[in-house]
Amino acid sequence: MKPGKLLIVDDEKDIRNLMQEIFAEEGYKVTTAANGVQAKQAWRESLPDIMFLDVWMPDVDGISLLKEMQQDAYLEHTKVIMMSGHGTIETAIEATKLGAYDFLEKPLSLAKLIVTAERAMENIRLNQENRQLKQKLPEQFLPIGKSKVMISLRETIERLSKFTMPVLIEGESGSGKHHLARALHKTSSRKDDAIVELSAYDFNRHLEQMQEAAILQQLRQADMGTLVIANIEQLSLDAQNILTNLIQNKQLQLDEQSISLDIRIIALSRGDLEWAVEHNKFREELYQRLKVMPIAIPALRQHTEDIPELLDYFTNHYVTHDALEYRHFSVPAQNILRQYAWPGNLKELQNLVQRILILGSGEITDEEIRSYLKEAQIDTNQMASIDTTVNLKEAKDRLEAAYLSQLLRETSGNVAETAKRSGIDRTNLYRKLKHLGIDPKNPI
Repeated sequence: MKPGKLLIVDDEKDIRNLMQEIFAEEGYKVTTAANGVQAKQAWRESLPDIMFLDVWMPDVDGISLLKEMQQDAYLEHTKVIMMSGHGTIETAIEATKLGAYDFLEKPLSLAKLIVTAERAMENIRLNQENRQLKQKLPEQFLPIGKSKVMISLRETIERLSKFTMPVLIEGESGSGKHHLARALHKTSSRKDDAIVELSAYDFNRHLEQMQEAAILQQLRQADMGTLVIANIEQLSLDAQNILTNLIQNKQLQLDEQSISLDIRIIALSRGDLEWAVEHNKFREELYQRLKVMPIAIPALRQHTEDIPELLDYFTNHYVTHDALEYRHFSVPAQNILRQYAWPGNLKELQNLVQRILILGSGEITDEEIRSYLKEAQIDTNQMASIDTTVNLKEAKDRLEAAYLSQLLRETSGNVAETAKRSGIDRTNLYRKLKHLGIDPKNPI
């Protein structure tokens, strides 16, 4: 990109003249202003790409002017670089929060001035190219990546687009099951009708609280379209009966009502469905109907070669939809991300990209990624292990099962020692183990 237009706002004439001379020699078109009033007028007349703004001025301070111009939508296409001879970390942070691109301390380094302007112009160029590219691209809803597993997933979606049979999608939490379900809907003959997404927890709750109207409303909305049910293994037996009737007879049976509905069912599972069938918690007949065409989504750690393409996708998404500043992931940064285990899968990668774009500027380095992963590792692992899609009782049971299984492993299956260490009466402990399905001699 050729040098662009600059606006220099500073109450010191010598600094304005010096900066104007330097940047004019570099090929920039330069306008100057001595205070806030002049700055606004100059901005309207020149529409600069970059504005150097002094913090301390006689009529209004630079932070207040920045805030005012942001509120009035002056700076949508202008990068603001703050300058101060009495700069503090707090001032720099406040300016950054208000949208300033950078913060320079006086006395100004001439070399740093030029480099900062060049980086700002490069950032503007990248943002423009990104916006233009996204305007030309259709919405991306198919699985992203060039790995064999992603190519296979796209081929599977293409084959299934011709049919309307139920589909079972299995994969770890955060692996993209909902995204794949939407892709199946959008490539099918039902794409012009609604897709309704419902969790097993909500389905069960509506039935338990006798809210038939709520179920009827959502299923009617999905008529001729697609119904996606998350955590299918957690459906109550009553809900399973309703689903079975929908698949077999295209009928919704509620109380004495029988309503004809044509709905494609896409069931999502974390992979516990076969276990639920074996323990009589899920109907064998329904399971057989769903698994006619099962799709297994791989964990992100199984196709890390797709991470560069996924980084581009998530970056473009946040730049386009959330107006975040475009940043490029360096090759060393990408290599670190390809070596990471990704316990939270695609969702964790998406969260990383969003946070990196919000908190920084310029090219994303390997040092920045290492720092982020080091800080986020503990929280990420904890969050990846907590499933908020289940109700509190189920969450407590899972926590108790994990805790007691670990204690039994540590005590080599000694129930008396486990009872002592857990503070649970031995008789109650046996009841809990039976309820949770834990074999003391073989705790999984």
